[in-house]
Amino acid sequence: MTSWRTKITAISAVAIAVGVGLAASAPSAWADSSIDTYTVSGQVAQDGTLKLSTEIAFTGGTAPAQFVQQLALTSDGADYTYFQFAITDVTATGANGADLKPTVTTEGNIETIAVDTSQLGNSPLTIGYTVAGAATSAGVTSNGVTITSVKWPVLQGLTMPVATASGNIGLPLLGGSGSILSVDCQSGAPTGLGPCQMWGGGTHDSWSPSFQDVQIAPGSQVILGFTAPSTMIAVNQDVKAHWTLDRAFSTATGPLLAAILVALVGAGALVLVWRVLARDVASSKDPTIIASFVPTGKGTVEFDIADHIRPGHVGTVVDERVDPIDITATLLDLAVRGHLQIIELSPEKANAPMDWTFKRMESSDEMRPFEVTLLDAIAPVDGPAAVVSKIGQPVEKVITQVQDDLYQEVVDRGWFSHRPDQVRHAFDRIGWVVLAASIVALVLLVAFTHLGLLGLALVALAIGFMALGQTMPRRTGPGVDLVHGLHALSMSLQTQPVNQVPKETAYTEISKVLPYAVVLGGRDRWLQALADADDDPGVPDPDDLDWYKAPPTWNLEDLPVSLDAFVASVSGRLVGRA
Repeated sequence: MTSWRTKITAISAVAIAVGVGLAASAPSAWADSSIDTYTVSGQVAQDGTLKLSTEIAFTGGTAPAQFVQQLALTSDGADYTYFQFAITDVTATGANGADLKPTVTTEGNIETIAVDTSQLGNSPLTIGYTVAGAATSAGVTSNGVTITSVKWPVLQGLTMPVATASGNIGLPLLGGSGSILSVDCQSGAPTGLGPCQMWGGGTHDSWSPSFQDVQIAPGSQVILGFTAPSTMIAVNQDVKAHWTLDRAFSTATGPLLAAILVALVGAGALVLVWRVLARDVASSKDPTIIASFVPTGKGTVEFDIADHIRPGHVGTVVDERVDPIDITATLLDLAVRGHLQIIELSPEKANAPMDWTFKRMESSDEMRPFEVTLLDAIAPVDGPAAVVSKIGQPVEKVITQVQDDLYQEVVDRGWFSHRPDQVRHAFDRIGWVVLAASIVALVLLVAFTHLGLLGLALVALAIGFMALGQTMPRRTGPGVDLVHGLHALSMSLQTQPVNQVPKETAYTEISKVLPYAVVLGGRDRWLQALADADDDPGVPDPDDLDWYKAPPTWNLEDLPVSLDAFVASVSGRLVGRA
């Protein structure tokens, strides 16, 4: 981004170029005009205000039709700053103090004074104005005296040469006490200033600052400066800051400490919010076991499910969300429990992707409301069943209701005190508002101050707040006990020897395991165990499983591939919906 320093330099360069262009393109009367004497009479007040009156006598008494002078309203300072000047009370007078009614215009950092001098005759032109802001702070001497520096281009912005320039600046009357400390005068082009011909002040024979210079080219300047105790001349500087990236993100002690302090306090607040609203309630109870492998004899087990906790419940409690995999596991569980039959379709042509449809079945097994809603959408009683390749549309119609039912059930069962989706949505809304406000604050701090690091800290805290919202809400004590039980079940699903399921009940027992393995892990080993339980190897098994119907040539050893593809296809088509 272009800094103000660059902009000001560019404007000054344009102004100089314009001045040179004006001089070069002026009519003959203008081009032949020049200034014989340029005499400055000034007075600096105790408050630092500088009042100037300049008498301009043209060579041969020939004035141009119009006189133009440009005054700079800014001057570069140190450490990415600049001084702003206010010029007021502009006057232009001719013979006998006649008011020539100057036209004053301001553009950028240049104030232009234009005077109609066509009727001036042989009389000199007197330009007067008052400057505020030229008295700047110059530090403190070794003996503790605070110093004011007054510095101003007493000659500037002219498009004609000056033969001789001279003048002096009167000092405040302080009962004869006080004296200026130093005087300096520089002359020449703005980019190549050198010493004036003569300057002085502060002595018994030359009390006020004075200067003299000769042969000053168009566009050149004469800058008179002097220093004095601030008790004599007060500082009235108006310091502005250039915008730079370094300044906006200052690492000075103050801005850095402010950013660190806000970051630490904000991080502490986020931790407090997490401990109060997001961290699960501590529980000392034993894990809630929802399913386990129960011994049925020597070296044999069966899969026992307690308290009608379904795979949809499991997935929602584990990650606090209703995910596509939860919907997929619910469909598989409905099929295993006899409410649904998954039908693998024969490919219409070679290399065609696998596809499935469903058939609604009669079962006395009790269903939860979210299961009824999903089943009615996938395999309605009075309509055609969905096809997996087009399953998104029927699920999309009911997904909101399925999620509402599931979220409400995990609250009704006491696993959460509030619905996870509603708590997250509330934090999301607040988080976006906080993030937007922090970005606005960052932009303002970067644009107008040097506290950019503080703005970055605010944005980081806002992002942290939004991330914290995704950990909401906290689980209750029973919810924590359930999660501990699910961790235990997940470990069992991935470590329980699959050969301990009796051969004669393998189809039923392993099928019951599959929906929970889809959610908690271990699916591959149980699919392979079901394939290995084939009671007639080498013989097609399209109807061996009552919940999965396959093409005529399908064998049970194809089940791992078929079920993996089914889970991937259903879940993939539900992404963005669930």
